[in-house]
Amino acid sequence: MIDGKHSPRPGNALRNVPRSAGENDLLLRETNHRCSNDLQLVVSLLSLQSQRASSQEAREALGDAMERVAVLARARTPTHAEQKPSIAGALRQVCEALHAQAEPRSILVSLEVTDDVDGLAPNEVTTLALVVNELATNAIKHGYKDGKAGHIRVTLGRTTAGDISVIVDDDGLPLPESVPGHTGLGLGLAKRLTASIGGLLIPPAAGSKAFELRVSEKLRVADRA
Repeated sequence: MIDGKHSPRPGNALRNVPRSAGENDLLLRETNHRCSNDLQLVVSLLSLQSQRASSQEAREALGDAMERVAVLARARTPTHAEQKPSIAGALRQVCEALHAQAEPRSILVSLEVTDDVDGLAPNEVTTLALVVNELATNAIKHGYKDGKAGHIRVTLGRTTAGDISVIVDDDGLPLPESVPGHTGLGLGLAKRLTASIGGLLIPPAAGSKAFELRVSEKLRVADRA
């Protein structure tokens, strides 16, 4: 006891010491690095299980799961000298990975950044990257059949109201009429993920194939207040 009171535990005292900005950045980079390594291990396990699967359906399902986890791993890896993952860097990694897969089929996947978009939290960056991967992968699978070549464009910017906007568009086969209300795994997952960060997935207008992910800056500020 000290002055009739219990003395604080050393561990608690250490936990109450505020970290410097540099220490926080180092901790974030180390956390992202370890998380990425763990996710890569999951990818390897899914790949091994896929090779052992006896049915084509099981192999395809495991392959889809493997790609989704791989996107999470890539989005968690800071690019170049960045201390925190950026949405532009994460989307660039996703587009480069998809382009490498689709280029043998003469399908280009590109990213255009029209506005500076900073300040997204790591979970928001990861979520948007995963949704873009879902939409672009669906376009590759269903929009370019029978050897059709084409171009999938991902555009990152802001709306006139200042909201964050990511557009995924392609020049592949037209969407079936049932797709705007479709609740399949890919589109359903994209909607739920976008909603989880307070965003909105806007389906293509009639005659268009452009999906838009929109995150309101005002809502993000309110959520963090």
